[in-house]
Amino acid sequence: MTEFRIGDLLTLERIPIEVDQAATYSQIGIRSFGNGIFHREPCLGSELSKLRYFKILPDRLIVSNIMAWEGAIAVTTEAERGFVGSARFLSYRKIGNVDLRYLNYYFQSHSGKALIRSVSTGTVTRNQTVSPKNFEKAKVFLPSAAEQRRISDRLDAALEKCKAVDALRSHASSVRVSLQEAMVHEALERSTETVRMGDVVTLTREEIDVLPEKTYRPIGMRGFGRGMIRYAPTPGSQLGKLRFYKFPNSALILSNIKAWEGAIGVTSENEEEFVASNRFLFYTPKDSRVNISYLRYYLLGQKGLSQISACSPGAADRNRTLGVKRFENIRFDLPPRDTQDRVASTLDGLSERLSAAHSLPTLQALPPSLLNAAFSGRL
Repeated sequence: MTEFRIGDLLTLERIPIEVDQAATYSQIGIRSFGNGIFHREPCLGSELSKLRYFKILPDRLIVSNIMAWEGAIAVTTEAERGFVGSARFLSYRKIGNVDLRYLNYYFQSHSGKALIRSVSTGTVTRNQTVSPKNFEKAKVFLPSAAEQRRISDRLDAALEKCKAVDALRSHASSVRVSLQEAMVHEALERSTETVRMGDVVTLTREEIDVLPEKTYRPIGMRGFGRGMIRYAPTPGSQLGKLRFYKFPNSALILSNIKAWEGAIGVTSENEEEFVASNRFLFYTPKDSRVNISYLRYYLLGQKGLSQISACSPGAADRNRTLGVKRFENIRFDLPPRDTQDRVASTLDGLSERLSAAHSLPTLQALPPSLLNAAFSGRL
C-alpha cells in the first residue's frame, strides 16, 4: 500500500455550458449510500436553476458537494454522455494510476466516509459541503493498479448479485399482492351473504392505568400491509397523554389514522407484552363466521381499502381518521368459512416465506460489510 494525495490522482474538470433557454437538457443526480447515478427528466434551459451548469463525461468520479458525506459519489459511464450537472457536482478526471471504481468503493466504506466528513465544512447536515481544496489535499492508501482492479471486479460482481436478489424480492412482493387480490376476488364471487362489520367482529381491548415509573412496550403500524412496529421499552412518563390498552392475540388491528393507507394487520402471541394507544382499534370475531386473517386480506385489497378510505374523512393525511362507528357500519360480502380459511392459509404461508427471505442480508446490510472487508484486506 502506498500513500497518495488525492490531487495527484484526480484533477477537477469543469466544462461550462452556456444555457440556452429554449434548448432541452438532461441532468444527472446521485443517490446517497453508494446507490449510483440517476437521470432526471429532460427539461428546458428556462427550467434549470440559477446555478452554473457543466458537461458530464464518461469515466469521471462525480462527487455531490453537499451529500458526499452520505455516500453520494459515483463513477460515470457512457450512459451519462451528453448529460449536464449543476455546480453542486464535482467532476474529477483521473491523472494518476488509479481505478475510479476502487476509489469510489473506498469512499463508501467506513474509513472512506470518515475521510469525506473530514474534508467537508459545516457542523450540521445541510452545511456539510465538500471543499475541493481540502478534498484534493487529503491522502489515501492504494494497492497496486492490478490489486485495485481485482478488488473492484469482485465488488462489482458481488454487488450486482445483491441487486439481482433485491429485484427478485421486489418482484416476489409484487406477485404476492397480485395473488392476494386475485384470491380475494375469487372468494368474493362465492359469497353467500352480505354482512355488517359490527355484526361479525367486536372491538376488544383492555384499558390500563399507565404508571410513570413503570416501563411499557408500545406498538406502531406500518402502512401498505407491512405489519406492526415493536418499540423498545418506554417509561410510562414518556408515553404521552393518550389512553393505553392491552390487546388480544389473533385480533384484527387497524390504525385509526393510517388504516386508509393499509396500516392493517393481525396480532400474534409475539405482541402479548405490548400496549397500544387509543389510536389503534382491535377486533375479534363474534362467532365462527369470519376468519380474521382473511378479513385482513380483504381490507388490504382494492375493494376493502376503498371502503376504509370512504370511512376515513378529511383532506389532510393526519386528519383522515377512521371512526369506530363508521368502520363497524361497513357492509361487505362474506364467502363461506372454508373458502376464507383456504385463502388465509395460502396467503399466510406465502407471507411467512417472503418474510424469511427478507430477513436475509439486504442491499442495505450486505454492501457495507463487503466494502469494509475489501478495505481491511479481507476480500
